[in-house]
Amino acid sequence: MRARAVTPPGQRDYSNVRLTRHAVERFVERFAAAPESAVDELRTALSRTRRLGRNPESGAIAVLALHRSRVMIAIVQEAACLTVLTWNQFEPRLAEFGRSKLPRKWGRTLRRLAEPGLHERPEDETA
Repeated sequence: MRARAVTPPGQRDYSNVRLTRHAVERFVERFAAAPESAVDELRTALSRTRRLGRNPESGAIAVLALHRSRVMIAIVQEAACLTVLTWNQFEPRLAEFGRSKLPRKWGRTLRRLAEPGLHERPEDETA
């Protein structure tokens, strides 16, 4: 029996949120995902995210994820992923989510999303 992977500190797992049809369609359109596998690919990307901010007016949360080494922003509200944006589409809206500029240590943040941490080594590896 395989143990469930632990989400690294500072990251969140949103893979279990409800995916709206709009979010899946935008994911296919903006990230060239195959329609047949789009839901699984989007859930995989949402399993390792970093929260960027919250829109105080709507309560929506913007989360940063990677898909095939491309930055993806998912907008989550009330346990549902409403839409998926590229970084260029989201950047002008940073202020709406409580940020005035790019998060600090951007490169390190992206590397941590892309690379599994030491605590995620398979169980069969021995030190």
